[in-house]
Amino acid sequence: MSENTYPADAGATAFMLTVRGTTTQSSVEDARQLHNATAGAPAGVAAARALGDLSHNVYVSRGGDSAELLFIDFWNSPTGLGRFFADPQVQAGADKLFAARDAVLWAPAPEFGEVALTMPAGRAAVGVGVLRTTVTSLEKAASAFTAYLAASVNQARRHGLVAHRVFTRVPEPGEQPGLEVIGVDLWMDAAQMDRYYEQGIGFDLLGPVQAGAPDTSIWEAAPGDWVEW
Repeated sequence: MSENTYPADAGATAFMLTVRGTTTQSSVEDARQLHNATAGAPAGVAAARALGDLSHNVYVSRGGDSAELLFIDFWNSPTGLGRFFADPQVQAGADKLFAARDAVLWAPAPEFGEVALTMPAGRAAVGVGVLRTTVTSLEKAASAFTAYLAASVNQARRHGLVAHRVFTRVPEPGEQPGLEVIGVDLWMDAAQMDRYYEQGIGFDLLGPVQAGAPDTSIWEAAPGDWVEW
């Protein structure tokens, strides 16, 4: 596929793909080398980008399982994503890197409230906070998540918040739409991120619309030279 030709459905909506799993490798450095030789190989990167993969970032668990990785990609072509991951070579590369993994495609849900801020010169987004949960109602959850952002964004920015976005799960083919959502925060400082979450600001607003305990996790940019774009 030409680098100037993209799938017909490549559009203005960027869907988020999360791939979370435990690596087969004994160290993060070994995982980095294998990642760069498979997903990060020039031919693989070119194929993914040609099919609509706009960005790819790698994170490691912060204060948790050192063998756990999180990939966050943004695709603007769901059909391109499907074509890419249907490739046996892509699947084989993922099987080499991950002992177990969970890959989910998410659609943006701006009605839940979102903010994306600029960063001071020389800074980068190095921390990620994730809240994944099932809600009782998307409509009620949208109001609750918006109220949460309004109650927390000023203090969050003082701790280095870069962006806060919420997404709803894209159902698999033949699957009914569900009630699962994911909130993703990006931070300029991982230690300040930790301090902010310890305060629990606004979390009481989310409890009433959650169908169960949320899955929360914190991540930081993977050390070393990972192939990202």
